[in-house]
Amino acid sequence: MGSIAHAQTPEVQVSAVPEFAAVRPGSVFRVAVRLQLPQGWHIGWINPGAGGLATTLAWHMPRGVEARETAWPFPETDDAEGAISHVYRGTVVLFSTFDAAQNLSGPLTLSAQLEWGLCRVQCVLQRRTLQVWLPITPGVIQRSSAWADVQLAERSLPVAVPAGDVHVVLSGDSATATLSRLPNGPAPGSWLTFFPLEPGRRSVVGRVHVAVGGVTLTLPASVLSGSPPGRLEGLLVGAHAPGAPPVLRPLAVDVTVSR
Repeated sequence: MGSIAHAQTPEVQVSAVPEFAAVRPGSVFRVAVRLQLPQGWHIGWINPGAGGLATTLAWHMPRGVEARETAWPFPETDDAEGAISHVYRGTVVLFSTFDAAQNLSGPLTLSAQLEWGLCRVQCVLQRRTLQVWLPITPGVIQRSSAWADVQLAERSLPVAVPAGDVHVVLSGDSATATLSRLPNGPAPGSWLTFFPLEPGRRSVVGRVHVAVGGVTLTLPASVLSGSPPGRLEGLLVGAHAPGAPPVLRPLAVDVTVSR
């Protein structure tokens, strides 16, 4: 899965969808980048795991526009002869957020550089450049008509768990995470996959157990980031049928480990 091929491959359809038809100075706005993958092929997550290539997105902006963050949907696992990769299949939508300065003048042009490895048996490195042109207006702005086509994809975005609601203790080769104050959190007895954010770390599956004030999940220390390992950074995704959304929204955690 990790080798790179250069043979002809199917086309990945890529498009940029702005949230609004125009940008108002001093406002916050989003642009969605949609990748439609050919049947039977996949691309890698931010951390592609044991095989494949990471998908990257880099924005280039004019003066007066600052990028916040890009929200990535949760991945799934791909097991190729025991090598676990973290992948996307089907349609993938990334949501990037921007700040417009009060003195912004236009029109506004944003440029995005995308890179991914399109994989089946081998991976093919591909690159694409997108441009988004938006007028600037001081008046009322309307949602773009195309935003409805990507809005449902927001359900695949992880929900950040407040740092105070996650406590992780490292003991030997294991890290036990206790999650509290999550009214719709994972139920005891359910299974979660943890996708580490740090490249090279592989995902693991753990079972949720009841705890005082919440639930616990024990993970191998190998999923922790840093050297020595000091943080639990990544996504918790509930077990679900392939192609179906999880029962619970995926959880994004980023917390310092206690010893």
